Amino acid sequence: MFDMFKTLTTLDVVYAAVLALFLTQIIINGAALSKKLAKRKSPKADLTEVEKMDAIKKCGALFPFETINFRGKVFTKGAYVRITTFQKRIIEGEIIGRNEMNILCVMTGHHIIAHEIDKIEDITEVASPKESIKI
Repeated sequence: MFDMFKTLTTLDVVYAAVLALFLTQIIINGAALSKKLAKRKSPKADLTEVEKMDAIKKCGALFPFETINFRGKVFTKGAYVRITTFQKRIIEGEIIGRNEMNILCVMTGHHIIAHEIDKIEDITEVASPKESIKI
């Protein structure tokens, strides 16, 4: 059996080593790719209503001030507003509050967003979606 190894040249051993390294990398990359695909396919856990309310309470504690003064307009906690930022991003949602660092917190349909008041171009109060459904 060892007689066959005597017939191998140094070049054959180098080719075998390079091929082994190449196949190992293919297997490792394939395993990593399958893990990423499995993570992507797994359903994201939705928050329960209790967890959402808990997050809103924590935001209320972080943003304790209920009134926001913006260019002569006064907005209060719970008001439904449309905010236009200097980057022309539009945020539409309910005001949760403001903190001492002049950061405004707004709850949109799926997110809670905090934004610096100094970087807001315009705030307008709009009818909430709940009110617009009433006929």
